[in-house]
Amino acid sequence: MICKNCFPGGLHKAVTFSFDDGIRQDLRLMEVFRRYGIKATFNLNSGLSGREHDWEYRGIHVSRLSPEEIRESYGGFEIAVHTVHHPDLTKLSREGVVREVFDDRETLEGIAGYPVRGMAYPYGTYNEDLSNVLRSLGICYSRTVKSTHAYELPDDFLAWHPTCHYMEKEVPELVDDFLSLDSDRLSLFYLWGHSYELDGNNNWELIETFCRKFGAAEDVWRASNMEIYLYLQALDRLVVSCDQKILFNPSALDLWVTADGETVKVESGKTVRL
Repeated sequence: MICKNCFPGGLHKAVTFSFDDGIRQDLRLMEVFRRYGIKATFNLNSGLSGREHDWEYRGIHVSRLSPEEIRESYGGFEIAVHTVHHPDLTKLSREGVVREVFDDRETLEGIAGYPVRGMAYPYGTYNEDLSNVLRSLGICYSRTVKSTHAYELPDDFLAWHPTCHYMEKEVPELVDDFLSLDSDRLSLFYLWGHSYELDGNNNWELIETFCRKFGAAEDVWRASNMEIYLYLQALDRLVVSCDQKILFNPSALDLWVTADGETVKVESGKTVRL
């Protein structure tokens, strides 16, 4: 029996991080992520740089990074759409949604140098109509702010609910529970937040503890949001013969499955006979 139940390396667990707004505290957060080998996605607003868009959070000054700083600083991490001006998209016309999402995507692509197809909803607000518009604009996934406190894969990538916000009181227990899982099912821990919250709540040690634990876990794949999406899409397209003895991988990614309980790697573009 063929089971499509493996992340890269034959692992069954993955973790991804997502942080919003493209603000100066991201620089320190990226240092933490790099220290522990954490992959992450940063969701940016391309139209809000400049001092007129600064604000205060619990006595902490918050400012956004300039396009030049974004270009220089986010290497190795995924950049994703968060709209140009951070409006509640459910309150805009279809034309307004198109402008906010498409213009942000286009600007970020000019900075990043690659197609930007991921997103996080401003304020976490979304509806089915928005999902249809986003598909037409080439957006593959979009994160909400609805915590599941679970480790399931999304039913709908355009309503991708995270496991939790990093400050929820349940998070330490959720992290330890996830790391202790011993299952052959695909499990995903998705944590999100804003890096200015780390300054305003003086809890940098909290996020560093989570990163240290995930970074030390040899049975967890650390990936960006888009890497998770692309791998799962490729895994879904893996072709299995009727007798389950032949596997064909038409994608550009190497894939892993289990065959009668044994881990099997199927390289990109290759056919494997069992």
